[in-house]
Amino acid sequence: MDQPEKADQVANLEAALPALMTELPLSVTPGHYLEKAAEWFALDIANGDARPDTIRTYLSHINHWLIWCRDSNLDPGQSTIESIKSYRQELVQSGAAHATISLKLTTIRRFYDGAVSRGLLDHNPAIKIKAPRNRSADSEVIKSMSAGEAELLFRAIPHNNGLKELRDRAMLALMMLEGLRRVEICRANVTDIEETATGTRMLIHGKGKDGYIYPRADTVECLRAYLATRTGTLSDCDGVPIFVSLSKGNRENGRISRIGLSKWMDTLLAKAEITKSGRGCHALRHTCGSLLYQATRDVKVVQETLRHSSIAMAAKYSHIEDRGKARYTNAIPVKP
Repeated sequence: MDQPEKADQVANLEAALPALMTELPLSVTPGHYLEKAAEWFALDIANGDARPDTIRTYLSHINHWLIWCRDSNLDPGQSTIESIKSYRQELVQSGAAHATISLKLTTIRRFYDGAVSRGLLDHNPAIKIKAPRNRSADSEVIKSMSAGEAELLFRAIPHNNGLKELRDRAMLALMMLEGLRRVEICRANVTDIEETATGTRMLIHGKGKDGYIYPRADTVECLRAYLATRTGTLSDCDGVPIFVSLSKGNRENGRISRIGLSKWMDTLLAKAEITKSGRGCHALRHTCGSLLYQATRDVKVVQETLRHSSIAMAAKYSHIEDRGKARYTNAIPVKP
């Protein structure tokens, strides 16, 4: 990344921080902890190159910790190992998901890392505190859908060429047929779409790094039909978003959020009558991987399509698919 581009990203991040702060309740005493967290996260996360929505997520989790400290009459600056363990225990008892607990504890650990590195504390009280082991069998199951369920989802979106319906079809195509993550839909900008000698490609702003996808023709058609119906040119610090939230009357309200996408997914699943426990936006990406492996039996194709960093991550689709059909124990020569 060249220096001008880097400077632009830093300027955008600094411009976004005040807005991020106003989205969170500042009733915590003392309030300067949250301000310090925003400053440190901007400098420390992703080696100083974190996106605004990533910082927003970290701030949301650290704010939850600060509110817990306030309600427990604890000064976050005097936190101990035992107090963080007590916080973890409340999260467990509240039924929080393993991934949620892990992220909250990671955020606290990063917050106190920032304090230690700046000489404000002599040790990090959260350094060795981890989330409990995930005992759920769901961790071995890929929450994908069948081809029939995928068809039902598309059928749940009316073909009336309304802005919302066109938007929903384009989002569903990118997530289920191209394997995009929820965060990648949220970060997508109009300028990310471009024509090349080999056809349309799209720049994807992923979790760790950016990359390109080359979507199939019907996905491109859905995307262009939606963009042609858009009337607003709402922009933010990241650019002009492709996907926006819509109020009644199809009024555009700015970039769609991760929470907004999750609610959209829940509504669509209910409408298609295929709701299942734990099934959310990421099931669309899993569906892309599973159906692609079933069609090609090629793990390398799955890896490239889903942009996994290693083939081992993509291999889980083949492992679970093959394990489910193999019935390995049939090889045991014993009758019950």
